[in-house]
Amino acid sequence: MKDLKGKNVVITGAACGIGKLMAENFAAQGASLALIDISKEGLAGVEDELSKKGARVLAITCDISDAAKVSDAVDKVRKELGPVDVMVNNAGIVVGKTFVDLTLDEMKRTMNVNFWGHIHFTKALIDEMMERDSGVIVNVASSGGLLGMPTLSDYGASKFAEVGFSEALRRELKNARCRGVTVTCVCPYTIDTGMFKGFRAFRLSPLLKPEKVAKRIVKAVKKRQPYVRMPVHSIHSMIILKALLPTGVFDRILTLAGGSRAMESFTGRKGGETHVKN
Repeated sequence: MKDLKGKNVVITGAACGIGKLMAENFAAQGASLALIDISKEGLAGVEDELSKKGARVLAITCDISDAAKVSDAVDKVRKELGPVDVMVNNAGIVVGKTFVDLTLDEMKRTMNVNFWGHIHFTKALIDEMMERDSGVIVNVASSGGLLGMPTLSDYGASKFAEVGFSEALRRELKNARCRGVTVTCVCPYTIDTGMFKGFRAFRLSPLLKPEKVAKRIVKAVKKRQPYVRMPVHSIHSMIILKALLPTGVFDRILTLAGGSRAMESFTGRKGGETHVKN
């Protein structure tokens, strides 16, 4: 998908953060946008901003944890824009409590937004993408889907599920010989957007700039890449060390790097829950 001009792109969690930045990047390349978020006010601001720049924008307020509402949103996108070429499952939430302090309702809410919300959109669109043998599914997971961290048991569970789902779907599409449908799994280190406000960065690992992450994801869509890992060397090193070293040794290294204290000062985004990513 080298040329995004005229392509229909759906982005969840589009009211702020990298969702908004991705929308700006896709719009700059001539794509038509369907922006999804639970924040009606936030969406209206993004829609107004991009429309004034000449972009074709459809804003839909939706709780993505509700399968029926997702189905209605997808129907509206088809009616107003046509077939979906790129589905960016970006929306997510973080609670920031230890497992002992988390309620079951909080854990279910995290899974319903971070995982099931992405499943709902993918399920609603995958059949038509396979029939057309054309499309890109982008699942914005996290490095937290590769490494379980203290105070992120629910978040990590949702992101590990996202990574496993993305891998399985990618291989199923290959088995079905749907070469034109791509699954891109995005696993970035913590992004400096406010969702993880108070997070203490690992030693020698500053927070990622959201503008850089958004551009990198759009680039991956155009190149149909199966993975986006940022920063690439740090993530790859972590995966290799985790696989090769004894668990106790790796845990010690992670502690020395600052992993055990990373969430100690976490406060998160003020003003309640919003469906944004990192």
